[in-house]
Amino acid sequence: MINKILGVLTIPILFLNLLGGIIAGIWLAFLGEWRLIFIGIILLFTSHFYLSILMLPSMIFIPIVASLREKKNPLLYLFGFLSQFYTNLLIIGTCALAFFICTRFYGGESKFRVIPYLLWSWGMALGPWQFFQSKEPDNEFSAITLFSATIFYFLFLISLFLGPIFVFLIIVLFLLVQLFVLPIFNMYIANKMDENTF
Repeated sequence: MINKILGVLTIPILFLNLLGGIIAGIWLAFLGEWRLIFIGIILLFTSHFYLSILMLPSMIFIPIVASLREKKNPLLYLFGFLSQFYTNLLIIGTCALAFFICTRFYGGESKFRVIPYLLWSWGMALGPWQFFQSKEPDNEFSAITLFSATIFYFLFLISLFLGPIFVFLIIVLFLLVQLFVLPIFNMYIANKMDENTF
């Protein structure tokens, strides 16, 4: 059942990744939203740099986790969790910032006219993280985290057309899964991998 749902969601997500930015850019150009297009293009080329700086605090945990792993100290899972929690918090923050930047330009005329703004926010929200993932294609933890963020951001954008209760539910689920479920799941997988190694 879950595989079928994910399979259905994958098709529009592939479309958004491949064509969403192009369609949104052309549509926004027709609407005269040149400032938003300019902001999006600037962020396309600079956001990975700013996010790299913001991710530096999570790098503090890497030597601590490595040292604790050598000693087989269970505290390594706490520090691993904190590192992933912080990175996932940045992912959520990027999604929220992109959404608020894009919708700030939206005049509120109709639900149909918000579509190019939402499409443009897609690339701004997830583009930098897709760039980071492309640099480490073998990192399963990062792939799972990005896939989850992609699914939830897609569901969030869809929920805007369904009503406030759906928006609230998706936001709560997004926060719970990204900040707690995924870091715990990744720590569980890392533990299993460590057990198989020793």
